[in-house]
Amino acid sequence: MERYRYMTDYAIETFDLTKIFESKEDGVKRTIRAVDHVNIRVKRGEFFGLLGPNGAGKTTLIKMLCTIILPTEGTAKVNGYDIIREPVKVRSSIGWFHGETGGRSLYWRLNAEDNLRFYAYLQNIPKDIAEKRIDALLEFFGLSKERKKLVKDYSTGMKVRVMLARALLHNPPILLMDEPTIGLDTISAVETRNLLKALNRELGKTILFTSHNMFEVEQLCERIAIMKSGSIIVDAPPSVLRDMLRDIHSVEVEVRGVDNLQRLIENISSLSIVRRVVDIKNDPIAITLRLQVDDEYEAIPLIADRLYRLGVKVSSIRRSEPTLEDIFVKLAKGELA
Repeated sequence: MERYRYMTDYAIETFDLTKIFESKEDGVKRTIRAVDHVNIRVKRGEFFGLLGPNGAGKTTLIKMLCTIILPTEGTAKVNGYDIIREPVKVRSSIGWFHGETGGRSLYWRLNAEDNLRFYAYLQNIPKDIAEKRIDALLEFFGLSKERKKLVKDYSTGMKVRVMLARALLHNPPILLMDEPTIGLDTISAVETRNLLKALNRELGKTILFTSHNMFEVEQLCERIAIMKSGSIIVDAPPSVLRDMLRDIHSVEVEVRGVDNLQRLIENISSLSIVRRVVDIKNDPIAITLRLQVDDEYEAIPLIADRLYRLGVKVSSIRRSEPTLEDIFVKLAKGELA
């Protein structure tokens, strides 16, 4: 049996995994099906994304995989171990990072080194092994020079690195990352994504990653599952998801010298070929508009002409590939349900 566990190709498998919460308000019983007969398989070494709006069931699913809450129905295997019958072995197989801001789960009046020593002690890691791993992790996460500095004096990004190091102390093969970039500034979020890439590609860790940030899921994940109302409605690589949306035509326009953004949007939207403005990125250097259109090749010259007449400088205008944002628009309309 033990031999079979490690021969399986899957790091995580769920079998009709279900969680139902019940509550009573003013004498009225309410039932919430947070996770509804979910079946997913995550291969060993895979970077797997779990995406969905608030209340979709992502965190509840992660907590069941971590053995923090028990399922109402069904079960799952993590590293070949059943989450109900073998919770201790499951916990030894995973490193869990739950999204938070400010590193509240760290001891702020300890330095990074002592935080990791404390958690190594809780995990019964032998002292000599723990010291070697702490040195290696602090080096890997670029914290060696700051190892004696109190955590309270760390930036948010540095606290995240300490929490990632903590999740790796017992060298688990599987990492469950529940919104690890939440609350981070842009630079810290980029650094965290790069560290997760390195953990997956250089150390071979299987990563199940949840996020609201569609851009980072698309950048990081080999395969993406989308949850809605507790169920998995799509499970595919990003390229396949984009292929599902080939009927969506869009154009991306980068412009400069805009005095009145609202007037610009109204003018562009008034073109009959433009269906709607999908996204607006406004930074000090340029404004980027993503527009859903009826036909990209007809739209580009018409949009360029309108911008010229408005006296707007066009840095670029091009056909745009479908994004996960488009999937969410379709989900909101129930078109992928």
